[in-house]
Amino acid sequence: MGMFWKMGARNFTAQIRQTLLTVCIGSIGVILIFSCYFVISSITYSKSLWEEKHFGVIGSEIYPRLGLELTEAQIENIKTKLQARDITSLPYVSQVVSVHSGNNDEAGEDSIIALGFDFQNARELEPQQPLWSTDPLTAEEAIVSVPLARQLGLSVGETMIISFDGQEVPVTIRDLAEESGLTGFRGTMRAQGTVILSDKLAHQIFDVPEASAHSMLLATDKMYSSLPGSSFLTDLIERPIKKEALTHMSMVQSIFTPPFLFFVAVSLFAGILLLAQLFNILKERRKYYLGVLRSIGLSNRSCFVIYLSECTLLCVVITISGVVLGNVLGFGLLSVNVFYIEQLLERYSAYAYPIQPHVDVTATCWIALAMFIVFLLLACFVGRFIKRTSILHLMGKEDNRIHPARKRLLKILVCLLVTVAFIYFNYFATEGLSDADRLNARVFGSIISWLVGIITTAYLMFLIVPWMKRAASIVPHRWLDRLAVTLGTQYPNMRFSRSFGIVLLFTVLSCCLIVMISFASNVEDYAAINKKDSFLAADAYISYVDEREKDKLTVNMDEVQEIVQGAAYVDTYRIRVSSPDNALALTEVTPSINGSKWAYSQVVWGKWLGEGYQLPLTSRAPQFQSDAEVFQAMSDQASVVLVDDKLEGTYQAGDQIPLRLLKGGGNEENLIGEEMVTIAGTFAVGDDNLFHFRSFIVADELYNKYSTNGAYKWPGDPKGYALLQLADTDGTAADSIKTLKYHFTKTAGVTVSTPGEDQAIITMIVKAELTLFSIIMSFMMLMALLGMYVIQIRSVQERVPHMVMLRQMGVSQKSLKQIFIVEGCLIGIVGLISGIVVGRLGSEMLLRLAWMGVQFSFPYLKVTGLIIGLLIFIWLFNRFSTAGLRRIQNSRTE
Repeated sequence: MGMFWKMGARNFTAQIRQTLLTVCIGSIGVILIFSCYFVISSITYSKSLWEEKHFGVIGSEIYPRLGLELTEAQIENIKTKLQARDITSLPYVSQVVSVHSGNNDEAGEDSIIALGFDFQNARELEPQQPLWSTDPLTAEEAIVSVPLARQLGLSVGETMIISFDGQEVPVTIRDLAEESGLTGFRGTMRAQGTVILSDKLAHQIFDVPEASAHSMLLATDKMYSSLPGSSFLTDLIERPIKKEALTHMSMVQSIFTPPFLFFVAVSLFAGILLLAQLFNILKERRKYYLGVLRSIGLSNRSCFVIYLSECTLLCVVITISGVVLGNVLGFGLLSVNVFYIEQLLERYSAYAYPIQPHVDVTATCWIALAMFIVFLLLACFVGRFIKRTSILHLMGKEDNRIHPARKRLLKILVCLLVTVAFIYFNYFATEGLSDADRLNARVFGSIISWLVGIITTAYLMFLIVPWMKRAASIVPHRWLDRLAVTLGTQYPNMRFSRSFGIVLLFTVLSCCLIVMISFASNVEDYAAINKKDSFLAADAYISYVDEREKDKLTVNMDEVQEIVQGAAYVDTYRIRVSSPDNALALTEVTPSINGSKWAYSQVVWGKWLGEGYQLPLTSRAPQFQSDAEVFQAMSDQASVVLVDDKLEGTYQAGDQIPLRLLKGGGNEENLIGEEMVTIAGTFAVGDDNLFHFRSFIVADELYNKYSTNGAYKWPGDPKGYALLQLADTDGTAADSIKTLKYHFTKTAGVTVSTPGEDQAIITMIVKAELTLFSIIMSFMMLMALLGMYVIQIRSVQERVPHMVMLRQMGVSQKSLKQIFIVEGCLIGIVGLISGIVVGRLGSEMLLRLAWMGVQFSFPYLKVTGLIIGLLIFIWLFNRFSTAGLRRIQNSRTE
């Protein structure tokens, strides 16, 4: 038996050039599979690593509903309740600060989380962390996370300056800590690093009373308040900070994972299909050789071992090279993509999308072994030809015709079952999927049913080939020879496996192109729909909680006047308003709800302060010639108001509208005032509406009148917003935002944000995902093209004897070319039709699984242009693949 394996190995190395070509083509599918798996495993690993770095055991936090700090009595009360549930907690104070090196003022970073807590409590929360078992920090010491120290170029014993609210506090770095739990804690802030201060120093810098805390961290992923028998006082709020922070990662994972599973499935399908064709080519090369061995007395089993040994070596080399190159490609794609995302995100925040390349060696080995077994089984399936007699081997004869009428009802039934399965998995089973369900059986069922649909669709289309002969008869004889039509339409059925393989490959090619174009079109729609880059015409904004913070902003605004072209302030509160004449659609709460007499709505009541810039108006009353006149009128007349342009109703700018101001409900006892106001104009809040409700800008007198009677705020609502218009809003605005973040954290203790930054991050990730898709799709198309080319060239080579015979019978060279062109175009058109069908269905499926939140729209115009281009490609491809016919000489006798 060993001799036969050696014979197979010798065959493997005998034609090394052909073998290397086979390995290169066959490994493309494996490369794509492992590159996609590399991305998926990296995302999954990065999510768990990020969670461990920045949260660890921390799951939720408790903070006061009213006020800024938890009192000592509240902390003790909470601890008592948590201890009854065996939940560890940690009171702490924190703020976002700016820091810079004591050795170099230019080495600074903004958006740094500074924490202060008691080490004894921290030891109970994280008993595995050795830092909490050391001596407590002094007021001059700090523990700094390693990434932050690396950015500042600092080490243990060096000085770092903490800047907050006008204070400059130098501290000595006592320890550098790897990010893990508290040492990397950032809450839900997109910070760049963590600094741990002594509890005393943190209370002093952040102006928090001793024994009080901003909030309490809980070592549980479950909400305490949701546990049976648990309740808090009404003045406390519990927030699942880990879940909220991981929502972003879950969204990224839900966007990336299903499409990459889709590509893995398509790559596996196309790879198996291509490898089957390569094994068929190998079979054609070896059947005469094995026929000779059979005729001299070698058994079927021995011949099969020779063939299988060669295929085994081929599968081993293909699998190993595919695994190695696939991981290299995945690493390259992911590294470039992450770098691209990080560069884009610098404009919006200090947060970098934390995907780290990762190879799961164990899983990779198991997948590689499974693929090797599948490839080997495929080789065994193709190796059935050895069972034929030696005479058939030597003659090269093969009966591989199909009979369209055979088992027609069974084929139709199978196709109907596949259709039903696809409809179920894609239109019913995936309804209501959440981010956590992206990898369940329904998602896999959706992808698998689509893949099976490729085969059934292509097979049904292939069955119409005999009828295409009639369609070709309308082509004028001077363009297309009748013999070419007759033989060209007969050849596909004579070699069904090869012809159907080309149909499937072209189906995959056209399907990939259609999916890519469709996905790109819907990404553009997604970006347009979710573009939220405006808030009251500001390039950046700062929320302030009281007059003290606003005064600090005003004082320190002059220092950045080269960056900030104009600044304005808007103070806000919420109030209930009713429209007696229904000119304004203030009907959020109808009279049937809570026994209300009048319909009313919750609105935001705001006053515009400062002359840094005026809010652009979308319309104004006829009596005003400019926006400046409107704002001047608001300062002179208490009854002049501006309304949000999204507020519906029958009103027009310039109308006088009566309003009821309510406190607590829609009945007469809730009425606190009636006002006749003039709508001087309308304004756009912007796509990123931080108010979350319809809004009014009113005169100072009208604002102050109800600020103490009827006004209320939601938990977390600021007093108002400072709105900044930047002098430079082009590509260099990222530097301006970074400078503003550092400056206002340092001088006023507040953070700078840009409109729509959260959604902008997701939109950029989706666009970056499209870049990855395009690269992977390109490799898929390359794989399909190589497979089609190899099969077509082999088809020409195998039919040389037949072509020589036709030439000796007087058939012209032009007719011979037309035979192959007719056959190739026929197969290509069948594959194109199949690709259009499955590409249309696959595009919708992919968009649904990608969880992009947009209504699917198929780009028919773009796809029509693609179809025309593919038709031209089919003709050119078959035209040039017949170049081998020129070498046929009439004297050949093979």
